[in-house]
Amino acid sequence: MGIFFIAGLIGLGAVLWWLLDRHEARRAGNGKPRHGGLRLLIAAAALLLMLFSGGCSLLFIGDMLTRAGGERYVTWEAVAVIGGVPFVAGLLVWWLSMRRPTL
Repeated sequence: MGIFFIAGLIGLGAVLWWLLDRHEARRAGNGKPRHGGLRLLIAAAALLLMLFSGGCSLLFIGDMLTRAGGERYVTWEAVAVIGGVPFVAGLLVWWLSMRRPTL
């Protein structure tokens, strides 16, 4: 079961890299500078981090809101730390990797 998860994660990362590479190819076709493959790989990994940390924290929030009887095993603060900190870190890495140099 774990091998399928890893293969799916690699496949999703490859799709994200392909989409970013396609975007950069369009930019190069318009005569604008393009990013290299390593930079796109780092950006795709950061997008995966953002997707999974944000998605998992949304699942925790959804679970917190739907629990009946007031029994909460995860607080809002814990969700913010567990999901928010990796999401912000992934956003920062993505932004830094996709930043264009000022001319």
